[in-house]
Amino acid sequence: MVLVLGACAHKASGPLHPRAVALQAAGATALTHGDLDRAAGQFSLALEFEPRMAEAENGLGLVALRYEDRAGAAGHFRAALALDEELAEAHLNLGGILLAEEETEDALVHFRAALAIDPGYGTARLAVAEALLRLGRAEDARWELAKLCESDPRNASAHAAHAFVLARLDRVAAAETAAERALQIDPHLPAAHRARSEILRRRGDPAGAELELRIVLRAEGASPGSVDDRLALGTVLGEQGRWDDAAAVLTAAALVGPRHAAVQFALAYAELARERPDAAEAAARRALELRPRYPEARLVLAEALFRCGKADEGGVQLRRFVEEAPAEMAAEKARASEILASGRSNSLAARRQSP
Repeated sequence: MVLVLGACAHKASGPLHPRAVALQAAGATALTHGDLDRAAGQFSLALEFEPRMAEAENGLGLVALRYEDRAGAAGHFRAALALDEELAEAHLNLGGILLAEEETEDALVHFRAALAIDPGYGTARLAVAEALLRLGRAEDARWELAKLCESDPRNASAHAAHAFVLARLDRVAAAETAAERALQIDPHLPAAHRARSEILRRRGDPAGAELELRIVLRAEGASPGSVDDRLALGTVLGEQGRWDDAAAVLTAAALVGPRHAAVQFALAYAELARERPDAAEAAARRALELRPRYPEARLVLAEALFRCGKADEGGVQLRRFVEEAPAEMAAEKARASEILASGRSNSLAARRQSP
């Protein structure tokens, strides 16, 4: 999730109470040093002196996030935007919460609002690209990142993100160049190792990809941002046939990010590979609760139901998959249609799809 401390300048008409400005600055300093109670006190006092100060509400939201209170944080960010709809940092932070809650379309609206307020806001452009990638719009994400790399050529995070997206688009040589550029600027940047992992995976080297991801995870610890990297690690472990290890990693990822639909889908697939259809069914249902239109997860659910001996229910899910399947799943759709037409309930032998 993207967390950015709001600036102290306020756009409301008229002068601000000087005491409020001083308290806001003190709260920002305390937050930077990790003194959360002091920061909350300073921001709250700033609002008492100056109820119009949106930055203080944004600061309280950041404090709430540090305490892992997403609902409370979202309330503060919305309050900040009610005071000043032009506060780009509040848009960015609220979008970060929505992204973590898998409300990607709504998150993108706020990220774009932040960027419209300040086209030079690099963190907002990175967030736009991340949301676009999650929505399957990799080419749009690449374009946003190309603009950021051009406007801020020393931004290592931008080059690393660009490398990752290029790898997803199978432009591996260009991805390697971008990843090398990121590492030249910042040799220890986790995002650059994340990109290298995706590059190695595309080159058919899941073991090398695993090593790069473990570097990233050591740097991140158990932060919420590690969910996608744990998902990627589970994927490359599965590609090596290490399904028990993959399931363990994905189970841990689900604890860190309980509302991450792709993690539940990947866990369902791993459980199928481990011949645990009951566990696969539970994980696939959870994925569909979080993301109702998720054809890959629906296909895995149908497979799990067939393996559990629930042929009728499996057929229902298979028919829904045929209705929902996108063009890139034409082969799976054809196989499912064949099974439905024949009336058989044999294994689908579903191949893994990218989350």
